[in-house]
Amino acid sequence: MWPFDRGGVVLALYIGTLALHAVFVAYVLAGSAFALLRRKDPIAATVLDRLPFMLGCGITAGVAPLLFVQLLHQRRFYTANLLLGPRWFAVVPALIVGFYALYLAKASDRWRRIALVVALACFAFVAWSWSELHELMQADPEWAAFYAAGHRLFTAATIAPRFVIVIGAMATLFVTVAAWSTDTAGRSRLAPIAAVGRVASIAGALWLWHTGFSVEGPAVVWFGILVGAAVVDLAAWTLTWKRPSDLALTVATAAGTAALLSAAVVREAPRVALIETHAQADASGAGYAFVIALVLGTAAIAWVVRQLR
Repeated sequence: MWPFDRGGVVLALYIGTLALHAVFVAYVLAGSAFALLRRKDPIAATVLDRLPFMLGCGITAGVAPLLFVQLLHQRRFYTANLLLGPRWFAVVPALIVGFYALYLAKASDRWRRIALVVALACFAFVAWSWSELHELMQADPEWAAFYAAGHRLFTAATIAPRFVIVIGAMATLFVTVAAWSTDTAGRSRLAPIAAVGRVASIAGALWLWHTGFSVEGPAVVWFGILVGAAVVDLAAWTLTWKRPSDLALTVATAAGTAALLSAAVVREAPRVALIETHAQADASGAGYAFVIALVLGTAAIAWVVRQLR
């Protein structure tokens, strides 16, 4: 079933860590929108309190996939960075502004609405930028014309549908996390958001397919898993909306997790052929290095938590 004959353990780790990163950033972006639009909902207070922490987790969890993608696609990744230039590096100040905007929203009732709007705009900009970079990395040999024209904004028919898929999936992921810390009434209120988000992501996928995106080879199996998981997820959230229960939420969480992982595989499938040959050799010891770093990091975190307690 594994569709990749290149990349090895590095590619598998990239996909796994990218999925984990997606959970945190989904909570931040969709949670900011929820706190802004559902200010009177009791869940909004909990979400607002958690947003800065979840953003910190999202940024930290994003380090691993960022390093892995640089190893797998070094030339393409850095070329796309340089071609976009200041336009791409704007994501850093955008994240900084968004980070402090969340703290302002948490601390000040007076500035909460404005702060959430600013934070939401910053995070949406970053999400669009990553979709743009993803496409530009694959755009060789269009790089020459793009550079010669002095452009800083890359446009492609696939960027907008990718963005729609991401935003829809983020809404569902946010609800999946938030629903576990609320009561049945809260889950019933959250369920329509998850269902609409899943429908939006499916619509975005159809739009992306219309632009020419296709899945071939063994990746078709993962696409089938994605379709099945999305359907089960949508059905589970619809049931949770009408009859919230722990079983329905468990099924929705399991299906959402399957959809997230399979979507990450399908997303990466077209870029497998672009993996640079040196990445194959570099991957030989990457698995051992990752496991060692994971063990040491986990031990250090456990020691810190114990000392704090």
